[in-house]
Amino acid sequence: MIAAPPLLSSCAAATLGGMAVAPHAPDEILKAAEPPLVFCPLGFERRAFMRFGKLPVVTTGPGPDAIRRAFAKRDAWPVRNPRLVILVGLAGALDPGVAVGQAFAVGRVAFDSSAAVRTSLAHRGPALETDAGDSVGPISVVQAETPVLDAESKARLRASTGAQLVDTESRAFATCAEAAGLAWAIVRGVGDGVHDPLPPEVPGFVDGCGETRIGRVLAAIARRPALAAELAPLARASRAAMRNASFLADAHACVPAIELCSSRRPLLLFGGSFDPPHERHATLLAGAMRALRAPCALVMPAAVNPLKTALPPADAEARLAMCRAAFAGAPDGLGEIRLSRLEIDRTGPSYTVRTIEELLDRHPHLDPARDPGAIRFLVGSDAMRGIERWHRWHDLLRLARPAVVVRPPDTRAGVEAFLAEFAGYSGFADAPSWLLDLPPVDLASTEIRAAIAGGTRPDGLSDGVWREIAARGLYGFGGDR
Repeated sequence: MIAAPPLLSSCAAATLGGMAVAPHAPDEILKAAEPPLVFCPLGFERRAFMRFGKLPVVTTGPGPDAIRRAFAKRDAWPVRNPRLVILVGLAGALDPGVAVGQAFAVGRVAFDSSAAVRTSLAHRGPALETDAGDSVGPISVVQAETPVLDAESKARLRASTGAQLVDTESRAFATCAEAAGLAWAIVRGVGDGVHDPLPPEVPGFVDGCGETRIGRVLAAIARRPALAAELAPLARASRAAMRNASFLADAHACVPAIELCSSRRPLLLFGGSFDPPHERHATLLAGAMRALRAPCALVMPAAVNPLKTALPPADAEARLAMCRAAFAGAPDGLGEIRLSRLEIDRTGPSYTVRTIEELLDRHPHLDPARDPGAIRFLVGSDAMRGIERWHRWHDLLRLARPAVVVRPPDTRAGVEAFLAEFAGYSGFADAPSWLLDLPPVDLASTEIRAAIAGGTRPDGLSDGVWREIAARGLYGFGGDR
């Protein structure tokens, strides 16, 4: 059975809705997400980052077209499915409160005075925040088509957009990352202040690949010797800014995958008895994570399904061990997969709504009022048809949205018709969008248990799950025939 009412991850000892809650054991990471990938427009920026940072990095070249080309060549990235992409490099200050040499994790990319897009990092730890002593609030950046060289142009840009920083790649980067379904962040070091003019020769010093044209620099200095004195403080400021930006960007690697979840890339919950978990469970989870672009999934074995009278044939620890074996071998290229024992450790029925309420207490950035759909729970169409029997079902759907998969004998057309009808009377107008574009799935754990009791190894069990069944003598394995 795909998710009936269990699910989720937890916190410290508490009483939840009158129900005793055991002290929480940390989620076990079964499969880690791939690391973040850094994009540096300039070769100088890449080399500075490689000196101070520890993440994989690529050089894109300067400007929006170079960013778009870099995303078009995803097959060549050193990390094929990074959990986060980070634009790292230098920017110019538009705000007098922004000092040269500082580095900032940008909160929003301004398009104009009224439109902007916010970073995927809806929640940040202290390491990613602006220092409390800084005179500016959350930092925004605007993309200019060409480098902004003089104070007058900076002032006009500040007045028209309200941004504190300017670069030539931020909007293209955010747009490409969103289109690719990737969580993204921007870290900028301040290379020139609001009143600092840049020498007019500077834009010509970099080629299309982002590398410095040393010959042009030397030729420009030969033509105008005073240029050397103008470039020296700019070089010192750029080195300091990139050092700070590199440390700040590297701190993003410590952001847990669950903190990258939002309605655009939701946290996916997969609950059920898992008695036993088989290969179709694993492929279903992988397909759902890809379909939803989920950075993190929680596998949640239930203690007691409120809609079933019988306890699961295998005990809780056995089902946890089998889940560990089944989902640790998930294919590459997914997000993070965690195994949670929250439902197992909590006494009483495994009500999904109470579990999700606890998850929201732990991760307040997953705010259903602000960002509906940041949590999705995987459910079969048979269970979805009975959703109104679930405990506090209306509250549940307000806090988290189902991710529905077709289960035979249901058909896709039949499930679409049901969800459209449900949307009409339930108050959840988005219900038709809950159906995932995945093949129908039949999870036949009952037949698997019967086959084992009959003395055969059924198809669809991984070697790891089969070893757990054999070692524990589950489902009549090794008994008298």
